[in-house]
Amino acid sequence: MGEDTESWPSFRPNRRWRIGTHVALGIMALLALVIMVNYLAARHFKRIEWALGSRPDLSPVTLRILREVTNTVKVVVFYDRKQPLYGPVTDLLSQFKLRCPRLELEYVDYTRFLGRAEEIQAAYELDPSERGDRIIFAGNGKKRIVYSRELSEFDYSQVFTERKAKRTAFKGEQLFASAISRVIDPRAIKAYFLAGHGEHDPNDTDEQRGYSDFARVLHESNIDVGSLSLLTNDLPADCPLLIVANPENPIGAAELEKIARYVTQGGRLLAIFSRRSLNIQTGIEKLLRTWGVEVGRNWVTDSLQSKSGEPGVVVVTEFGDHPLVKPLRRSRLVLVGPRSIGRQTSTPPSADAARVVELATTSPGGVAHQADGRIEGKGRIPLLVAVEKGSVPGITADRGETRIVVVGDALFWGNTVIDYEANRDFARLVVYWLVNRDVLLEGVGSRPIKEYTITMTRSQMKTVRWVLVAGLPGLVLVIGFLVWARRRS
Repeated sequence: MGEDTESWPSFRPNRRWRIGTHVALGIMALLALVIMVNYLAARHFKRIEWALGSRPDLSPVTLRILREVTNTVKVVVFYDRKQPLYGPVTDLLSQFKLRCPRLELEYVDYTRFLGRAEEIQAAYELDPSERGDRIIFAGNGKKRIVYSRELSEFDYSQVFTERKAKRTAFKGEQLFASAISRVIDPRAIKAYFLAGHGEHDPNDTDEQRGYSDFARVLHESNIDVGSLSLLTNDLPADCPLLIVANPENPIGAAELEKIARYVTQGGRLLAIFSRRSLNIQTGIEKLLRTWGVEVGRNWVTDSLQSKSGEPGVVVVTEFGDHPLVKPLRRSRLVLVGPRSIGRQTSTPPSADAARVVELATTSPGGVAHQADGRIEGKGRIPLLVAVEKGSVPGITADRGETRIVVVGDALFWGNTVIDYEANRDFARLVVYWLVNRDVLLEGVGSRPIKEYTITMTRSQMKTVRWVLVAGLPGLVLVIGFLVWARRRS
């Protein structure tokens, strides 16, 4: 009864062991729960976007392409991490990876890891003199490169007032999905450039007339390129695309007959004209007239949409209702002295006539000039058309439907002007449509980029600075002091 209770131990040995056992079992149960949750999450993944205005998921077209990946596709993000698009690029590719485990991602900052950057350049045969950020997709022995300059859409409305173009949209999803589709496609396709009449050469590196950059667009779409003279050769039976790139001399009757037969049997034709061939009747004009297309013997200006100081340079923003130009709704093309290309209206179309759609026109300020300088017409003048006619019985699916695209300018796909505005994108879209890769034209839109601006006075900035530098750290110190004082008492 008189024993001093203050000398008793605070915990008896058996109680200490019992508490320790409970703690150990609780830790083991928590670890087991974490492992099970992660195991289930890996098998039943669900991503939820909380960001305001963000896209909840990838488009159905992208998801379909990712489901078709059966072999490993290596993706190398060859990028400077300080660049503004590095975050959107890596975030989007992470979404791709979560949907398709067969994507193998590697991030290489070429400004920091010089050795690895050199290895990547050698492994993927990159030109060491070519600078800039890019994303490399490789698989099945194929390679596709998406350059940083292709990833953005810009608003140029304030370029003269604020001296800068505003980035409005990110095109990563459509370009990355396209690249993956290209490297997993087993088909081998070869496009032929007609030669022998002064046409643009796909191997020419001249800044204006050269078409080597346009040929690169074909190569990046996994389409081989070759030149073909019809004087001594016939069109190959498996020819998926014939390109007549602005001939400046007449084409012989025998050659025209071969081209006409090819198109009639479900061929694909890209016909390009320019102001240089204004006074030349190549024969292609007459062939196209039978398909409902009128190639104007004129050149076009646009008083409302011309480049400052260069009235012959037409900026095109008016696009038609066709899947080929749907992705260009918020973009612009730059044409140099184009000719008018529109529907043939002198004779009414027959019941089985081809469907001719005008892809783009000038603004209401368009003017068509004849060769002698006289004005031929004013208003909205068509510049590009697409022609389509149904399948032919007995012809394979790839060649069963005639498709033709006719454009009224050749220089806008030359090595210099092809990088203006959306000219390169349009070239790629034309190729996709002509070779039946319609899936890459639909369903994958650009992601808008939203910018928020906060305007504060100098006194407000001073207040914010003091709150961040002194207020928040001071609050932590005060809370810490109160806790210490409470324990001391």
